[in-house]
Amino acid sequence: MDRRELNILFTCAGRRVALLGAFRRAMSKLGIEGKLIAADVTSASPAFHKADMGLLVPSVRKVDYIESLQDHVRTHNVGLVVPLTDLDLPVLAQHRDEFAEAGCTVMVGSPEAIDICRDKVRTSQLVSEAGLAEIRTLPLREFLSTPFYPCFVKPTNGSASVGTRKIDNEKELWTHVGAFGADLIVQEYVPGQEFTIDVYRSRDGQVRCLVPRQRLLVRSGEVEKGITVRDQSLMDAAATLARALKDSWGVFCCQCRRSADDPPRFFEINPRFGGGAPLSIAAGADLPLYLLQEVLGLPVTAALGDFTDGLLMLRYEEAVFVPYEGDRSSLPGYDTPYSR
Repeated sequence: MDRRELNILFTCAGRRVALLGAFRRAMSKLGIEGKLIAADVTSASPAFHKADMGLLVPSVRKVDYIESLQDHVRTHNVGLVVPLTDLDLPVLAQHRDEFAEAGCTVMVGSPEAIDICRDKVRTSQLVSEAGLAEIRTLPLREFLSTPFYPCFVKPTNGSASVGTRKIDNEKELWTHVGAFGADLIVQEYVPGQEFTIDVYRSRDGQVRCLVPRQRLLVRSGEVEKGITVRDQSLMDAAATLARALKDSWGVFCCQCRRSADDPPRFFEINPRFGGGAPLSIAAGADLPLYLLQEVLGLPVTAALGDFTDGLLMLRYEEAVFVPYEGDRSSLPGYDTPYSR
């Protein structure tokens, strides 16, 4: 691969416009030319129009999804694929060697690592095995034999906080099951502060970067207001957990809650860029830069603790306006508007 040129394809690009901007800046720092390509199921996606190129692909659930991505990789000489949601992580992990054979790196761990992250019960087991404080997590069927309230429920393989909520009694539980089905996991409800720790773990297993950020306001599972926190106990715990997740590399984030003076209790690992990653990047932890350096065989310049403490992020809406001449009935929400 020519170190001066790299085309990058982002899957499920959606609203990740700020992250695209961070990749542009990282490429500029390295003197790299190349296109940022946003792949999505619809052109009604902000990133689709803010990227250098937008590509329509089948739904992740379609059998030809991977074939379509591989065709685009070959056609557009893509050297790096960066998944931006949980949706296609399992299938990308299964086919990452095929992409590598075509000269393209996919920022994804092994199928086993992805399965651990996607299965919240297995995530809880990993946290416990790492010697950290976990949040008790049970499949619904086990919870029903010894129920406890309040609790927190979420779909077994959910995303973006859809189908998640605090449950205070049995009536609320069965109302929720009626709305979202019984494929749920149940967790202890732990009040207190909530943190996401952004991590960069290199291919040799070293944890190169850690940035805790406190989640102050969350909407649809994504942080809207947050602040970076230089807290060594959070950083040490996240480093232990990151090292325990074998066969994973690149950017991912861990979530935990902490009440009073208790240790952080971890409940989720997202093996991809978190929605709030732009805060860590703005604080000096240039996650896209580290990824590009490693993919291109350059020294990774990340340094543990090298970020600005107390940087507050206040997100706001920004609109993208594009002339639309296609079939309007194909637009998401055309028949019934989406609620998020």
